[in-house]
This record gives sequence, structure tokens and C-alpha cells, in this order.
Amino acid sequence: MRLTLTILVISAIAFCSCSTVRSVPDGDRLYKGSKLLWETKRPSDYRILEAGLNDKIRPIPNKRFLGMPIRLWFYNMGSKPKGKGLNYLLREKWGEPPVLLSKAQPAYTSEILEYYLEDNGFFQASVSHEIKFPAKKKAIIEYKIDHGPRYVIRSVSYELDSSQLGVAIRATTGASLLKPGDHYSLQIIKSERERINSLVKEKGFYYFMADHLLVEVDTTQKQQVDLYVTIKANIPESATRPHRMKNVILYPSYTLVKDSINSVVEPIDMGNYKVADPDSLFLPKVFEKLVFLREDSLYRLRAHNFTLQRLMSLGTFKFLKTDITSNLDSSILDARIYMTPYPKFGLQLELSGNSKSNNFVGSQVKLTTLNRNWMKRANRLEFNLAAGFEWQVGANTTNQVNTNGYSIDGEMVMSLPGFVIPFFKINPRSAFIPRTRITAGYELLSRPKLYNLNSITLQMGYTWRQNRFIEHHLIPFSFSFVQPGNTTPEFEQILINDPALRQSIEKQFIVGSQYTYTKNTQPTGKRSTYYLLGNVDMAGNLLGLLVHSEPNRNKQLLNNSFSQYVRLSGEARQYQKLTPVITWANRIYMGYGYSYGNSNSLPFVKQYFIGGSNSVRAFRARTLGPGSYQSPLSSYIANEAGDIKLEVNTELRMKFLKLVEGAIFADAGNIWLQRENPEKPGGKFELGNMLSELGVGAGVGVRIDASILILRFDIAFPLRKPWLDKGDRWVVDRINPGIPEWRRENMVLNIAIGYPF
Repeated sequence: MRLTLTILVISAIAFCSCSTVRSVPDGDRLYKGSKLLWETKRPSDYRILEAGLNDKIRPIPNKRFLGMPIRLWFYNMGSKPKGKGLNYLLREKWGEPPVLLSKAQPAYTSEILEYYLEDNGFFQASVSHEIKFPAKKKAIIEYKIDHGPRYVIRSVSYELDSSQLGVAIRATTGASLLKPGDHYSLQIIKSERERINSLVKEKGFYYFMADHLLVEVDTTQKQQVDLYVTIKANIPESATRPHRMKNVILYPSYTLVKDSINSVVEPIDMGNYKVADPDSLFLPKVFEKLVFLREDSLYRLRAHNFTLQRLMSLGTFKFLKTDITSNLDSSILDARIYMTPYPKFGLQLELSGNSKSNNFVGSQVKLTTLNRNWMKRANRLEFNLAAGFEWQVGANTTNQVNTNGYSIDGEMVMSLPGFVIPFFKINPRSAFIPRTRITAGYELLSRPKLYNLNSITLQMGYTWRQNRFIEHHLIPFSFSFVQPGNTTPEFEQILINDPALRQSIEKQFIVGSQYTYTKNTQPTGKRSTYYLLGNVDMAGNLLGLLVHSEPNRNKQLLNNSFSQYVRLSGEARQYQKLTPVITWANRIYMGYGYSYGNSNSLPFVKQYFIGGSNSVRAFRARTLGPGSYQSPLSSYIANEAGDIKLEVNTELRMKFLKLVEGAIFADAGNIWLQRENPEKPGGKFELGNMLSELGVGAGVGVRIDASILILRFDIAFPLRKPWLDKGDRWVVDRINPGIPEWRRENMVLNIAIGYPF
């Protein structure tokens, strides 16, 4: 048996290695890539230099996955397609033709590499090449680098006159990027010109450009350079003087059809800007917090950019165009900003279906109406109305209660530009406009054989960005009230045996506030990025001080007890791009809730849950924990929750094809109770037992990139079960997918939309 398997493996390897050159024409070779060889001692930052050099080398060899040219294999398995059949898929969709040696130009590439080295201070570098033939019909190219000495900056001089432009540039030199002792770098010189250009434009020099600066390099000194920063001769005269704004005119109802009308309408003067709105779509004062480009002031690039970015971030305008003009002999600028609005009203109908890991399937229909310019103030007013149902299927319900139900939701959301704060006027100077969000909602959840839950939510909050990566979300006021009703005798009997479930549907009155901090560097597109989230949620603190307490009675508001707690949550994610097609993603989540006064634990809607498609995937949703406690197998519904949570996830994501991605993952975590619950022995948090009580699972997944969404299939199984005896919790040695009973008890299929984190 072993001999047969060995022969099969060797045959497969031999076939694959031969098949890579199957479609290489006679007289040519498969280009396997290049290799950089340093003929002399490598520079200290050679890794950075090599990355830059490799980016310059062409052609790019065939793509590989785990060292294997899978797409090239697909291509060689097919033949020239005559239609849309299998050959078309292999050659045109899945495959990739061989990259041939004849496409390489090593002599020309050697020159490009020399230029790159020269741009980084190696003025005497030389690059030669040699073609190697490691196997039949295959070739690689070796580029041999003799980099020579590296030049450093000896001095930086700004050769400027006493003109307004010269004085403005000289004022920026304190933060120069060109520093004596640093290696010479053409890229840093370009960055320095752009830096000066941006700062000079802040002083009104609208027509000045980075290309008007000249940096001369003197290399006559041994391994040192002197840099001379000057202004080029014969630049336009308009670039040498600062400009002031005379008119800033906004056209908020502009369209191409109405272009002629806009040009003749008399604009309304608002002091710092003017508004020409023939259709009266907007109140002119709406733009007061949005326009930083002010009349009768120096032109400033940052004010210009902030104005455009804020207007676009309103979500009210579809297109934006700026036209800034001046007389050639004048230092006066006129700015016209043309804005094409979206349709004022929007209507959307959504129909969705879902399947949950606790054997519930359901559907929901949602109707959304949107007013993008409510009260002519660029406010967004949104009404949502939704109705849905849940139905339990695929489980033996002989001894279980009918938990089928339906829900009706109504919500009103007002999103207002800027901070709306009584008696205060706050307008931070940034490119991102803050928003005030006011929400009011009602929900009815009905399980006719069990109970009804009526909930009302009122909330007011503020969202603002510190920069493109950091966002803050503050909710100073949040009100929630949940009222159960129509509980059946059958359900009352269940509540007697399950106090935790009783807590989940009891009357809840929550008045508090929240703050959330988010930082996300993923938009940078760098190889290593991260995501951070921190949340503070408090309720009943101020009320606890204001409301008078009575002996042997909870503090009450409107004859109802209110919750008192502090809840802290934090999440960190890290994404490392190992190769162009492999990403390593990691996450850690921690949460801690402390209840006091009226509350013995967090309200059920604020408690932590674990398990399911976006958590520890080897355990079904809300079935893990708390601690070493396990719900009875006869429990009619998964509802385990806790006051404390720890979860860790790691996942290796691999892109096989354009639309198909695979994953290998491992998850660990659990929840715990803040206080002892006799009904759930082992559920209380004990620091010494925390690690030993973590549930651990692993699995594999397939993700389908359907353009508008990612459909995810993850199959997982437990490696450690925290409810078993301490010395018996690891179950790795009991994994046996060949036994149906093991699969039925341990294998969990998670179907979801999007990545788990």
C-alpha cells in the first residue's frame, strides 16, 4: 500500500513539473523569475532596496500558490478553445499562459535597476545580468549588483531671494525632509518639493506648483552631496504672489440642463460666501459649517480641500465641480462650486432570508423611505418598517415548546450635519463633517405559544472622524424599555426551571450613555494593517444619584426599576499579507461588565454571547459556557449569556482563484458570570481557571466572492470542551470524522455572509 502511494505521489509530481512547459514554444523557455546577487557587501537596508528593485523587474513570472503554479497547470491541461466549454474555462478563466524568456529584456532591465540605485544614492552602481537554465525549457535571470559607495547629504542650502515667494518658502525650511547625514534619495527630494508646495499654498500662492522648485545636486565631494533648493527661472508671474478670495459662490442645485439659469441668477450673500439656488432647494445658512474657503481672505489649500470633502460627505450631492478663476494681472480669485444633488426622496424594498445554527429559518421584508434634504437643511430623515418570521426546523421537537414567532419593527432615524448641542456652537476644523444622529424605534417580538416582547428605544448621539483612520461615536443619552406580555402558563413553567431565561424576557428599563473609539488602518493597503475598537457603556449611574432609595426596594423611575452597570469592551484585529494571495488574520476580544445597585448582572440585551458563525465556530451560537457549565441537552433553546467574555481567533486566508478563497482557522473563548449562580455551577469567573475553561475549536472554510458579497462556508469541530472534567477537556485524540456519531455531535457547518472578522 505504501509503495503504491509513493509511486502515485512521484508520478503526480513528475506530471506537474513536465506540464509547466507543455505549452512553451520550441526555441523558447519558461521564465521562472529573477534573482538579485550583491557582488559586494549588502547595504544595511538591502531588504527595502531589494523590494524596490524587484518591483522594477519585468516580466513578472507566473503566479504561484504555496510554491505551485496552479493557474499555469490549468492552462496546460486545456487546448485552444473553440467555444465556451471546458477548454475555455481552463485557458481563459482559470488558467494563465506561460511567461516566456523571449518577453524579457535583461539589458534594458539592468539599466532600469541602475537608475533606481542612483536615485537612492549609489551614483557609481552597475548592474550586469546572466541567464541561467536550471532545467529543460526553463530559465531564470540573475542580476549582479555592484552598488559602489553610497552618497550622503553634506549640506542643504535654500538659494532664495527676498520676494514674497522666497520669504514664504524660507519659512517652511524648519521642517525640511532633507537632512545632512541622511542618504541621498530622489523620492525624498520629490516629497520635499510637495511639502513646500502644500505649505506655500496655505499662504495664498494658488498658482505655485511643486515643479516650480529646482533641487540641484553637487556630487563633486567624495561620497557626499550638497543640495541647493532654488526657484526655477521664468515661472509664471502669477505663481510668485499670494492671492485673496473675492467671491465664493455655491450652486447647490446645479445640473447641465440648468447651467444657463445658474449663470444669471442673483446669488444670496451670506457674508463669507454666496449661494445661487434658483430652485430654493437648500436654506443658504446650511453651508455655514461646511465652507472654509472664505471671501476676503487669503486662499488656503487646506480650506479648499476641507470645503469640498465636507460637501461630499453630506451624502446629499452626487457630483461636485470647482472652478477657480482670476484675471492674469490680478491677485484676486473667484471660486464657483457646482453641486449636483441626488434625488430628494428614495424608496427601497428588501426581502431577505436567514438560517441560524440553532435550527431557525426565517424571512424579513423591509421598507425604507429616505429624505436626503429634510427641512432644506441637508438632513437625512429615514423611516424603516420591517416584518419577519422565524420557524424552527430540522430538530426533534416532540418534547420541546413551539418557539416559532414573528416580529414587527418600526424605526425613525434623523441624521443632521454638524454637532447639534443646545446653547453651544462647535465646528471642528477638519475634512470630516460630524453628524448628530437621533433614533426612535419600536419592536414587537411575538412567540404566540410563549410570550410577547414590546421594546421602545430612544437615542441621541454624535459621530465624528478625527482623521481618515480614527472615528469617535458618543451617545450621551440612550433610553430602552422592554415590556413582556401575554406569557402563557406553559412558558411560566419553563421560567421556573430556567432563571436565566426569565431574566432574558423580564421588564428592562435602561437609561445610560456610550462611547466608542475605532481605529482602522486597512484603507492604507499596507502589508500589515490593524483594527482597534474600544467601548464604554454605562447605565443608571446619574439616575442612581438623583433617585431617592427606599428600604428593601430597588430605586425606581416611573414606578419601574432601572438597570445599573458599567460595561467595558475592547477588540483588536491584525491583518498580515504574507504573499499577494495569502493573508493571516488575528483577533482578540475582551469584555467585562460590572453590575451594582438594582442589578445583579448585566441586562440580558447587554450580556455577552459566544459561539456561532462569527465567534468560536466549533460551537453553535449561545451554547458555550458560562465557564465550565453546560446547558442540559434537553434545553429547548440556546440562550447562554455572561457578564465577562474572552475570545481569540486566528485564520489563514488563501485565494485559490479569482472568486474562490479558502481558509484554515482556530478559535478559542468563553463567557463567565460576575456572580455565582446556583443554577449554573462553574459559571462564575475565576481568574485562575480562565485559561483552562476556554473552549477551543478549529476548522476549514471556503469563501465565494460574488462581487457584491462574500458567501462563507466554514466547517469546524471542537478541540477542547470546557464542561468536561479538568484533565479530560482536550478531545484532540478523539477526533474521528469517519464515525457518523462523532460527526453528528461535533461537526458544525456555519453559513454566513462576509468574513468572520
